[in-house]
Amino acid sequence: MMSQNPAAEESPENHTPCCADIASLLPKRSSAEKRHQTTKTAGRQAESEAQDLTEFFDKIERGLPQRYFFHEESRTIFHENTPPDPICGPIRVVSEARRCDRSGWATEVEYLDADDTRKRTIILKGDLLSGRGPGFAHLLDTGLVFHAGRSSVATVLKRWRNTEHSWRTDAAGWFRDPAGHVSFVEADGRVHQPAEPNIDAVVHAQPIGPRMQPAGSLDGWQREVATLAIGNLALVFAISSALAGPLLRWGGIETAGFNLYGPSSSGKSLMLRLALSCSGPPKRLMPWAAAASGLHRLSAASQDGLLTLDAFPRDADAKLLKALLAIGDDAASGRILADQDPDGGQRWRRVLLSASELPLSRSLARKKKDVPSALATRLIDIPADHAPHGLVADLHGSGDGRTFARRLDEATQCHHGHLLGAFLERLVEDVPELRADLADRMPALTRDIQDHPSMAASLGRQPAVAERFALVAYAGELAIRFGLLPWPTGTARDAALELASRAHNRLDAINGDIEHSVGMIRDYIDRNAERIADLDLNEAIDIPPDAVGWKDENNIYLLKQPVEEELDDADTLWSNLAEADILKPGGEKRSLQSRMPASKVRGRPRCYRLDSDELAKD
Repeated sequence: MMSQNPAAEESPENHTPCCADIASLLPKRSSAEKRHQTTKTAGRQAESEAQDLTEFFDKIERGLPQRYFFHEESRTIFHENTPPDPICGPIRVVSEARRCDRSGWATEVEYLDADDTRKRTIILKGDLLSGRGPGFAHLLDTGLVFHAGRSSVATVLKRWRNTEHSWRTDAAGWFRDPAGHVSFVEADGRVHQPAEPNIDAVVHAQPIGPRMQPAGSLDGWQREVATLAIGNLALVFAISSALAGPLLRWGGIETAGFNLYGPSSSGKSLMLRLALSCSGPPKRLMPWAAAASGLHRLSAASQDGLLTLDAFPRDADAKLLKALLAIGDDAASGRILADQDPDGGQRWRRVLLSASELPLSRSLARKKKDVPSALATRLIDIPADHAPHGLVADLHGSGDGRTFARRLDEATQCHHGHLLGAFLERLVEDVPELRADLADRMPALTRDIQDHPSMAASLGRQPAVAERFALVAYAGELAIRFGLLPWPTGTARDAALELASRAHNRLDAINGDIEHSVGMIRDYIDRNAERIADLDLNEAIDIPPDAVGWKDENNIYLLKQPVEEELDDADTLWSNLAEADILKPGGEKRSLQSRMPASKVRGRPRCYRLDSDELAKD
């Protein structure tokens, strides 16, 4: 099929190019390429996508300026010269976008890449006038076929007919247009709007990353993923947290952060991947190291949404500690700094799920950093070892925790990217009613958490902490009410309550852990007293074959290997003893060990030096 503008009939030549004419103007494709294209097209038709392409091509034909036409078989826009000049692949102007203050005009375009996939992007007016800039570079990079130069493509777009208007936003999250319509914009450019007549579309002018493509189905995710969370309160909490971001603004909360800490293989990363599956591929999980230089970008991508960061290191460097502190005090990269917010007064809003081996408070303490009170309420440490399999209690028939984790990972790979979108579609349909419902229920949920008997030794007694757990509980319960989560009513509330009860006071938790480590090392020394040799004050000694260490009147010196063969999590043990001033490091840059002087032990072995007096204190 070939479509031609009316202006072509008025041309002096009155020449209608035929398929043979046009085919001769385009690069030849091999038989293999033609078969590949035919197979792809047939596949798309089988998936009912052919109709979408037909409608897209019709819109191109209706909007093309005079003296241009679209040839569907070759997927090419031509100029009506003699012979016709091929310009580019299928592209159309969707709308002319502007900010609410009527600045920042830009052109939204939709196009077909070389794989017949429809995509959208924004081209700024300056780029459209020059035919240069990132907008056209993006078109080339993402597969629009150019047969002529960029300026020729720009001419087509500048002369486009029948364009509509839209509103431009430069940030993800909630958006209100001048008429009062409220929409939600995801970081990758997806927009959720109420089904109201005469509402202008909203366009994200600076989307972050490619648009996330869902896999499987919502029904499949509910059956194969969400059901495995039943009986596993930490997994329920993760899914509820993935939905809580859009509610932060309504609840008057900027950051609600929860850090799960504990040994490896406890299910921390699994929990984070599960949360990510609600909005897209679980493989997007980022390490904490990415926040050292990219916290601003990560926060922009998670505005009014979820930010997941895995594996906070035991020995964090200064840049990473600065990023961590910025989350607490909203300084520097914690605030939005943009042309539309030059003073950085607008704050980020995000739910943060994090994982580490040590509590984040301890990581700060090891670097002699105080824990700001704001950080203590915005990023809450929760132990990850409260269930029989770390964070997992119910294996749902799996033989062990590893098998269960693989099963859940495989399910999230097959089905992801559906829940959050469905949740947002329900939210935008009746924002005023849902905001009122949240305002009505949140205080009661917060009080329930604060006043629960299990909060006796928990941070959950504090209002600012309790309301963050309450927001997550409300998000999960709302999704249950919408029919989006296959859980009994109260499941999300119970999960939030359980995790809140385990958010113990940071200082108490650290001190209690230190006391446990001191007790472990005292017991070890008592059990191995005969294998701790006395040092000769007058001459150096050799290492006895079965020795675990030495002692003098001031210190006990323990070898690394014997201790770590007998005691679990020795790294935490040594860290705790160092914090208690019992372990005396020897000045090595990357180790808490000391090297024995040659005057005491021949060969100068490395060991951990313990202060005998400090160790004996109650």
